[in-house]
Amino acid sequence: MKKRITIFFLMALILNLMIVPAYGIEPESLQSKAAILINADDGKILFEKNAHDKMQPASITKIMLLVLISEKMDNGEITLDQELTVSENAAGMGGSQIYLEANETQNVESMLKAISMRSANDASVAMAEFMYGSVESCVKAMNDRAKELGMNDTNFVNVTGLPEPEHLTTANDIAIMSKELLKYNYVNPYLLTWMDSVYVGKEKDSEQVLVNTNRLINNYEGLLGGKTGYTTEAKYCLSAAAKRNDTTLIAVVLGCDNTKVRFNETTKLLNEGFANFKNILFHEKDELITTSPVYCGKDETFNIVSKENINYFTESNCKAEDFNLEYVIDEKLKAPLNQDVAIGKAMLYKDGQLLGEYELYPEKNIEKEGLFKFYHKNFLKNYIK
Repeated sequence: MKKRITIFFLMALILNLMIVPAYGIEPESLQSKAAILINADDGKILFEKNAHDKMQPASITKIMLLVLISEKMDNGEITLDQELTVSENAAGMGGSQIYLEANETQNVESMLKAISMRSANDASVAMAEFMYGSVESCVKAMNDRAKELGMNDTNFVNVTGLPEPEHLTTANDIAIMSKELLKYNYVNPYLLTWMDSVYVGKEKDSEQVLVNTNRLINNYEGLLGGKTGYTTEAKYCLSAAAKRNDTTLIAVVLGCDNTKVRFNETTKLLNEGFANFKNILFHEKDELITTSPVYCGKDETFNIVSKENINYFTESNCKAEDFNLEYVIDEKLKAPLNQDVAIGKAMLYKDGQLLGEYELYPEKNIEKEGLFKFYHKNFLKNYIK
């Protein structure tokens, strides 16, 4: 048996539920060889141009390295103050670098700054070897994670993005891994820092001033971060994310002829997205949604939450209309309850049409009341007036 709790919202909804790409932007109007704009919440594609064409990504490759670093930080395997020793292999990397010396020690935070801001290849290799023992093992982990995320057109050959014939990905796949990186906040502060410095060398006597390669910093409202890339083969590339109100978008451009084009076209895509779409937020992740009684629990009621945002992505020009969010909670719930086991769901409707379902959970574990205390409490409640 279920009990139904219905809450009505006066919110906006588009009558046509299909998201149509390219509002005011025609693919041929962009100079970039490939581009994509997605909603970061659910991955809906709002615009695309050659988004599945395999191309070299240059240093945008490092987004996947940052994902792996973030995941290891999230599960406690590495910390910002943890130290590593730079190998000769890492110190000998060409391209963008911070001029690390073989056998010097650095901490994880300095490496994150160097990777995020200067796109340093030596720091990238040092982190890869620190985490996985070798670059080859790290590349395997990057490819394995790419497959898990559904990046079906991606093949990483190195951790830096330096040119290799088989080192290929797509704008679509870059958007996917950029979306994954947004789940973590470990590297965002560095991706958004315009200028900083690190000290390198065995004596830490050489200051490397880091100026972020992402020129959208301080120039684009709501920027959450981004990663640039450039090689002669890949040309100028950029993946950038921005948030305004409850809407977060990711734009990727590849194969631009110059740096001005990549920033202008990324800005154009993001602006068009924010002008034409919005995210309607009903409940934030972990926000109290409702309460429910529980049988045999230490408390008589408990709070119910969702482990994800309950929202709907739609066109920005829609008007306020009746939006229906219905909660279906299991009846006669009995302690103990596990906070990771769903006890109901939220269902989002418009005009009787189901738009989405979201599982609901106890806010915390609900312990079972001791038998004596349970009967004593109920005796007092029922018989002592």
